[in-house]
Amino acid sequence: MHEYTYPNKWAYGQSHQGLDRLALGQVDDDASAPYLKTEETLDAPWGPALSAYTFPPGNDQVHQDSTSGLPVAAVPPFHVMTTKGSTAAVPALDFNGHILHASNKPVPEELMRMSSGCSVAEAGSVIDEESGRTYHNHNTGKYFFPNDPAEQDRLDLQHKLFKLYHDGALYRAPVQSPKNVLDVATGTGIWAIQFADQNPQAKVIGTDLSLIQPHDAAENCSFIKENSEYDEWVYQYQQPFDFVFMRLVNSCFDNHHTVFKKAFDHLEPGGWIELNDATFELLCTDGSVEGTNIQKWTERMFEAAATCGRDFMVPKKYKQWLIDTGFVDVVEEVGPMPGNPWPSDPKYQELGRWQMTNFYRGLRGMSFKLLRALGMSPEEIEQFIDATREDIRDTRLHFSFPIYVVYGRKPFDWETTQDVALKQEDETA
Repeated sequence: MHEYTYPNKWAYGQSHQGLDRLALGQVDDDASAPYLKTEETLDAPWGPALSAYTFPPGNDQVHQDSTSGLPVAAVPPFHVMTTKGSTAAVPALDFNGHILHASNKPVPEELMRMSSGCSVAEAGSVIDEESGRTYHNHNTGKYFFPNDPAEQDRLDLQHKLFKLYHDGALYRAPVQSPKNVLDVATGTGIWAIQFADQNPQAKVIGTDLSLIQPHDAAENCSFIKENSEYDEWVYQYQQPFDFVFMRLVNSCFDNHHTVFKKAFDHLEPGGWIELNDATFELLCTDGSVEGTNIQKWTERMFEAAATCGRDFMVPKKYKQWLIDTGFVDVVEEVGPMPGNPWPSDPKYQELGRWQMTNFYRGLRGMSFKLLRALGMSPEEIEQFIDATREDIRDTRLHFSFPIYVVYGRKPFDWETTQDVALKQEDETA
């Protein structure tokens, strides 16, 4: 099998260096930023109609997650509004109380290029013969997404996406001066590294099935290869945590209750847990996605996940599960993540650009194993992925995915059983 690249052949002048650069504070973790134009782009048929685009500066706390200083590339016209009507006629769309208006601004073509992938390779990773991607070898079969450099680049980009969603913040829970922090399913370790940089007084541990993190990114940050659901939580220092963080663990566990209970048991009284996650639920209130390949993709992914013993809707249950585990002051925040830059609101339009790039690049890696479980042939999967990517790029399709941010506190020892019960009753009501 081969990796798909966009046919206009936009090229990278240098590789995305991922965490090695992030750790040094030399951050432009926009893996979609244009570095070099090929001759083909200069001779493109749209000629004098070329327009320019670069991302606005970010609002980040420590690292400069901005590409505003990079060379600006020319961008071809993109998906002119024709058969599906002008967005000017589209009414305001309500996503769980978030009112979004459609925009007819074209999408930069370079956002769709595939990364060359320059990151950390894990020794012993398993190569899938059909997809050509590499996967972890720790409890093989428990996680369906790749761990290769291309996926690592995408995970770093995804981190930037969530920071934009949180207006530059790394988390939402009211954590005060943490000393010991755990990042479960840390991926490339980018969240743990940036948290460690921002909190030099804290010791931060990241755990993951794949040991693909840099070894010396921050003095107060370390990484452990672990299955957080089935392995014992035995760490290099035996101190309870002030904060346990998990992001995008939707498909990671057979039983989330087990992991939440472990987190509860390893937290200090008064310590916090936070989850940031998404479902594959397709949100669209104007019917623009009816009958499209993106709609078919979400339906097939839900079906495939169920076949493999996974429920992609579990983030909806996090709040109640935390309460059931014993956490109090549990807060759930739900908001939309646009699937591409169709909204006119500047923040959501930028989120849509990043999510479109994230989705476009990650589609094959996140889909291949699951769609094979449905009995689709590799050839059928490749064709379906190509068709779905066209929908991802189409700003006439006004779709979003729900983002769930849920956090809660372990009660203090002095809080009575009755106090806790009353709090949980109020939160459940």
